[in-house]
Amino acid sequence: MSAEEAVGKVLAYDVTYVTQEFMSTPLKKGDIIKGEDVELLKRAGHYYVFVYEGSEEDSGRIYEDEAVLKLAELVAGEGTAVHARRGGKALIRSAVNGVLLVDEESLTLINKGGDFALVTRKPGIGVSVGEAVAIVDLIPFFVGAGAIDSIRKELKGGKVINVKAFRHLRFGIIVTGTEVYEGKVRDLASPIVREKVIKYGGSVIKQRVLPDNKELIREELLKMLNALDGVILTGGMSVDPTDVTHEAISEVADEVIAYGIPVKPTTMSMMAYWRGKPVIGVSSGIIFFKEWNILDILLPKVMAGIKWSKKEIIKLALGGLHDVYLRRLEI
Repeated sequence: MSAEEAVGKVLAYDVTYVTQEFMSTPLKKGDIIKGEDVELLKRAGHYYVFVYEGSEEDSGRIYEDEAVLKLAELVAGEGTAVHARRGGKALIRSAVNGVLLVDEESLTLINKGGDFALVTRKPGIGVSVGEAVAIVDLIPFFVGAGAIDSIRKELKGGKVINVKAFRHLRFGIIVTGTEVYEGKVRDLASPIVREKVIKYGGSVIKQRVLPDNKELIREELLKMLNALDGVILTGGMSVDPTDVTHEAISEVADEVIAYGIPVKPTTMSMMAYWRGKPVIGVSSGIIFFKEWNILDILLPKVMAGIKWSKKEIIKLALGGLHDVYLRRLEI
């Protein structure tokens, strides 16, 4: 009904007022509309409004606050928690420190229906307890009572948003480079690696600095792998003839998933496995790109016990040109 006719009635939704300086909600769902509110409604673009009248025609409808909460509870799975928000929105937050997993096919199914907007953060990122990972919005003001059941049937019991908790993995770090080994250059890489391992729930148990000697690197890598849960090696990852770290990894690993990962920065990195244990080779570029690099991509899944596949590595190319690379190089 018109804003004038709505005076004295109960507003059925939040009204948002937006300017360049701020966004506010001067009238909220459940407020009784007063005469002085009419001009405010019109300034906010609401010449006509929805109100609650409690009539029979409202039966069989699920209004926005209830609808988004129901859908959020339907799609939120392992390691998540649902939180209601005003304005017809529901947040899904992480309940654990872990890696965000999204069923992309189900996400598409929900959004193509046109009633709900289910929006997530990028799958595969590491998240902390309490971080928002997805939000549910309703496009119309209400949906039919059977809308949620229809989606439930299409999902067939599967959950769309999950956060798999990090496991506490014990890592070793091998820093390679004759110049570092001989003390000509300070080791700047291992503190960054250590910080990333801890950030994603692990710990560093052992650390060695070795020259560019393939046999020494192979020997130490095998020792660490036999004693620990995984190893990260830094340096010696390019095709320079003196860089032998990637060769040592290839000779030790029983499966090399990728050498050269299609992301920027830190492309010249390696993902491999030895008897199921992760072996990661990272370029010295992590020193320059210490805030965000290939470890922020690979470690969340690794720490959650999820094995990387070659197909997943290749798919990183889509969206793999990251802002941090462009900013640092002023491209």
